[in-house]
Amino acid sequence: MAQKQAAKSTGRNTSSDKPDTKQPDASKQVTLDAVLGPADSADVMPRLDGAKPTSFLEDMRDSIPDWLDEVIAIALLIFGILSFLALFNSTQAVVAVAWADILRQLFGTGSLLVATVLFGMGVFILLPKFGIHIKLQPTRILGLEITFLCIMAILHLLVNEPELRALARNGGGGGLIGWGLTAVPHWFLGRIPTLVIYTALILVGIGMIIGVQREQVVSWFKLSSERLKSFAERITPSDNDIAEIMGRAETYGIPESILTSRETPLLRIRPNPESLPPSLRELRRRAGKRTKKRRAEDYEDLDNHPLFVKNREELIGEFNQIGQVSKKKMEDGHLIVTRPDGREKRYFEVKKMEEAKKIGKRDKVLPALDILADIPMDPPDENEINRNVVLIENTLLEFDIDIDVIDVQVGPTVTRYAVQPYQRKRDGTIERTRLSKIASFHNDLSLALSAKRLRLETPVPGTTYMGIEVPNSSPSIVHLRSVYESKDYYEYSQRKGTPLTVPLGRDVAGRPVPVDLAKMPHLLIAGTTGSGKSVCIAALATALIMNNRPDKVKMVMLDPKMVELSRFNGIPHLVGPVETEMERIIGVLKWCTREMDRRYKLLEEHAVRNIDNYNEKFGSRRRGADYMPYIVILIDEVGDMMMSQPEETETAITRLAQMARAVGMHLVVATQRPSVDVITGLIKANFPGRIAFSVASGVDSRVILDGTGAETLLGDGDMLFQAPDAAGPKRIQGCFISDDEVRQITQHWKDWHQEQLDSGKVEPERAPWERGLTRREFLAETDPMLEEVIELVVETQEASASMIQRRMGLGYPRAARLVDMLAELGVVGEAVGGGRARRVLIPKGEDPFKRIIEKRLEEKTHRSEES
Repeated sequence: MAQKQAAKSTGRNTSSDKPDTKQPDASKQVTLDAVLGPADSADVMPRLDGAKPTSFLEDMRDSIPDWLDEVIAIALLIFGILSFLALFNSTQAVVAVAWADILRQLFGTGSLLVATVLFGMGVFILLPKFGIHIKLQPTRILGLEITFLCIMAILHLLVNEPELRALARNGGGGGLIGWGLTAVPHWFLGRIPTLVIYTALILVGIGMIIGVQREQVVSWFKLSSERLKSFAERITPSDNDIAEIMGRAETYGIPESILTSRETPLLRIRPNPESLPPSLRELRRRAGKRTKKRRAEDYEDLDNHPLFVKNREELIGEFNQIGQVSKKKMEDGHLIVTRPDGREKRYFEVKKMEEAKKIGKRDKVLPALDILADIPMDPPDENEINRNVVLIENTLLEFDIDIDVIDVQVGPTVTRYAVQPYQRKRDGTIERTRLSKIASFHNDLSLALSAKRLRLETPVPGTTYMGIEVPNSSPSIVHLRSVYESKDYYEYSQRKGTPLTVPLGRDVAGRPVPVDLAKMPHLLIAGTTGSGKSVCIAALATALIMNNRPDKVKMVMLDPKMVELSRFNGIPHLVGPVETEMERIIGVLKWCTREMDRRYKLLEEHAVRNIDNYNEKFGSRRRGADYMPYIVILIDEVGDMMMSQPEETETAITRLAQMARAVGMHLVVATQRPSVDVITGLIKANFPGRIAFSVASGVDSRVILDGTGAETLLGDGDMLFQAPDAAGPKRIQGCFISDDEVRQITQHWKDWHQEQLDSGKVEPERAPWERGLTRREFLAETDPMLEEVIELVVETQEASASMIQRRMGLGYPRAARLVDMLAELGVVGEAVGGGRARRVLIPKGEDPFKRIIEKRLEEKTHRSEES
């Protein structure tokens, strides 16, 4: 208000000093009283006519206090100092460490430059307070930004690390900013051209900072061009000099064509021994040590070397890429081979890969091992193995990866080459190579080795090397007998001592792989058609009956495919015949669950935890009725069962897989459809032991093994076995069993069982699930109310159509038909005249279906004997 009054008084004084000044027209004068009223005229500044309205940003800028830039400057100074302290690890505060990690991730080594920039910005903002004014034009600001970004890129390139992204993740070089600037040009152009480009951009940025003008650059180029022209004129001979040279040439007889020709004559350069590979240094090979003196005959020997005198075809025909095997041996006793380029490597021999054999004592009742075919494994020859070693080393060496193949493990189908991913130099340092980098050359290795399918194991679990599995040119068949007679299988079976120990096959090193079904406790097998699932199940079943008597191990075989397991029919190990019909298979699974419950009750009564403790407690009667045999349930194709009756199948299999281990019941389930609708999560969670044969894609492999790998298998028994206690899957070539061998073994047990029947030691038994299935079939063929009607008449001991009609709520015709059906089944007697009820032939308390089922079973037995 005081300012306004002062302004008004000033206006009156001015008008009084200049009386002749023309006063404004009253009609054009703008007053606050006419616009806002008398109340607001004292608080609002008037806006003059013609004044531009202010924008929102201008109002915001005018509202900023004068001391805000000082606060920002002080904050930048403090932030820069704290960044320096955090980067130099001067403090262990959580926030400081996190901020230092962020800086290193983003800017790498340039994080120190960022901290300097933050501190410098604070100083720059405070300079005007001390009377120092520095103006930065937009061009100079752009130059500073270009220079900073180029420094980040050059810092990232100066490290000379091939993996730029890994360098950025580790906080080196220029960080993520440097990686983002150099990734694309480094991939397109390479390291040196990218360095040149960013160096040129730095020079451009520096020029923009110091204010270099375009005219100055043009004038510099013009001056340099003039200097080059003057230098060229000084070194160019004049006409007098040319005339003098031509005159001297005529004097010495030099043709003029030589002087005037621009073509350079070809010269034959003698090879320098220092630049030749070691295989061509004849002097060094004869002397055995490096010498500096050279004799003339040594150079003549090099001139006559086959590399210089023979053509390409002759060299290729005589070239030995493996090298010359020397008599020297390594420290571990292996032979040394000298490559054509002079490198000394290990020579791999196959004769040392033979295995020891040992056969345990067998029961006389068991089939003899002579029934099985005795065909040993045929490993690849030494030339093939060492040639593949050379191809692996040379292929990776072409990509600047120097590795050594330290071991070769020969298997029946594939050979695994152990690659050591690091190289020890002469000075004692170790040069390592990332496994992912070697694995990225999968296709190049496959091309060099001419391999149909190549599998890399990075790394091999429990070792310090990675494995390259190459298929053999002539794969071998793993026969069941060769595994039975091996020492490894004998020691494993003696150590474990369970009846369910079976040979599974041989691994990539040719070692036998025995497994114990009791320790798994269930096995899931999956793979495409023709990959070896059915042969694997047949080999497992054959191994079980080869080593166990019928009273120790029982089997339940379910074969929806109808042709694979039916050849085992008639052996005494089977609880019942091989079931192939879908309805009966579901009934057998339900019987298995009931048998599991019965065994659990038996264990509870005797206060034991599992089947082993039960059999130990009743060991004196182990051949009696109290001995509890193991039961192995084999299902060849569970996919059809899951498609037709998924709920009942999944419920039965899941319940058995969850609880049946303790009572000695184990599942072996196979399917050729490894999809999530067949192998559900509930089923897979209860099958820790899994076998994956060859599949079509990595998706199917993940369904089985929860990882890829099965899509690279070769088929014909080549499998990946995931043991419950293993870190990863193990590659195995499964055992092969022929139809003739299965027929001879099953015939042995059939003859033995017939002898037992003839001597009266055993009695013929029906399948325990036959009564339940017969009852179900009988009820399915008759009236659905028949079961309830039979229970009613047996309970009341009275049977008449009117009683059934009244008690069951049925019509008379249906009740009469039920009474006639009861008479046909032998439940009630003949009709009695006078409207009296018929006599019930089954006493109260007796199973009414016992006689009916027995009669049906006798009819089935009679029909089977006739057929």
